Amino acid sequence: MTTATATLTQALEANLSRLSLSASPSPSTRPYLPQWQAPPPTQHEVEWADILTVDLSLYETDKPKLIETVKTALQRDGFFYVVGHGIDVEELKRQFAIGEVAFDQVSREEKEAHRAQIKEKGSFMGYKLQNYWEIKDGVRDRIEHYNFYNNSIDPVTRHPTALRPFVPEVKDFLYTMRHTVLNKVLNLIDGVLGLDEGYLWDLHQNAQGEMGDDLFRYMIYDPLTGEESKKTNGVMLNGHTDFNSISTLISQPITALQVLMPDNVWRYVKHKDGAFVINIGDQLSFMSGGVLKGTMHRVVSPPEDQRTLRRLGVFHFAHFRNHIPLDLLPSKKVHDEGHIVFEGEVPTTNEWEEMRVKSYGTSEFIKGKEYDIEVIAGLQVRHYH
Repeated sequence: MTTATATLTQALEANLSRLSLSASPSPSTRPYLPQWQAPPPTQHEVEWADILTVDLSLYETDKPKLIETVKTALQRDGFFYVVGHGIDVEELKRQFAIGEVAFDQVSREEKEAHRAQIKEKGSFMGYKLQNYWEIKDGVRDRIEHYNFYNNSIDPVTRHPTALRPFVPEVKDFLYTMRHTVLNKVLNLIDGVLGLDEGYLWDLHQNAQGEMGDDLFRYMIYDPLTGEESKKTNGVMLNGHTDFNSISTLISQPITALQVLMPDNVWRYVKHKDGAFVINIGDQLSFMSGGVLKGTMHRVVSPPEDQRTLRRLGVFHFAHFRNHIPLDLLPSKKVHDEGHIVFEGEVPTTNEWEEMRVKSYGTSEFIKGKEYDIEVIAGLQVRHYH
């Protein structure tokens, strides 16, 4: 894609975004929801990860500086914060409130009726209920999530009854995330890799309107029991890399997310009000030949003053378009500094996603003291304890 074409495409997308947002229900006409009450931040001192911050309010005026920040972050530890994105904090809180509906206003029977076909189809669409994954030594997870896929949100009747009034808001919010945050982040990564601006966005959504099947997730962790926590050493979700291209988490106050930093020490990700936490997934890391780092991260029991609280999360997992081979990108930097990841048959974007979804937390692993290993498409995939 040429720079001129990319500029024209971005202008059209901005106009479409404004039209979409102006057509969205105003706060006064949306279904009533009690406001989400954010839990208080921890008062305990913990070891925080040194994660860089990208201020998107500088996107038009100081893009080279942002590209340098993203370059440092993604080649060092694979994570960065995004602020200055322009999405109102009340809209972010509204998403947490909708997430509470998914978990607290849907019966167990209806959740079962919307259970995701994880092992059968490699899909998270619907509910992933508790006790599906093994953490360690027979301890099962206490994690529940509800998942929407970008290309399959409609019709609203495919979702639980209590969620249906809010499906249009979910659809609008995901659109905003894609066009307000993801598009700009991908353009900055184009700059890091020396690609024409708009190249990576085209792999997520092309001029013909074909889009990646992004996953939008509400996720909640119930606390481990004391005995469970003892067996898992406090780990609630094993250390892993994400399966997709770019992952975005709305920052929230429960201190539980840890990143394995370059010195091989797990450190906590600190909460920033109104910020997004962004990291690289497997697929973009593979296509960069490892130049961009897909970093291990995990979820552990929070500090003592938060340990009895439930941890509610809102996530956007961006996906490349289907059927794209996970070959190296046409970037001089990638070919000079990276390496070929797949020696044999190269899986496509959707094949890798399906394989990882099907096997995660359920496959037979090669057991190790620090981490277990499974082999997918010839690669050794680590799962840290």
